[in-house]
Amino acid sequence: MSETEFIPYEEAKKIVSDVVEMEHPSEDGKRIFNVYNQRGYAICWFYAEDVENEIEAKEFSEVEEHILHFIPKWAV
Repeated sequence: MSETEFIPYEEAKKIVSDVVEMEHPSEDGKRIFNVYNQRGYAICWFYAEDVENEIEAKEFSEVEEHILHFIPKWAV
């Protein structure tokens, strides 16, 4: 299995318009962070619990900033 490649942070800042926390559509009790591009399309998502375990964010903006470093190349 190949390792996921990520786009540069500066490019992600231009592409991503919003990160939205929501319930996982098919896994009860799981939350996700859905990532949207400038056209309003969901391009990828992250399990909220995984992201929250990686960082100690006090504000949602810190979560968004963290996610911008991990936008996969296949999503754009």
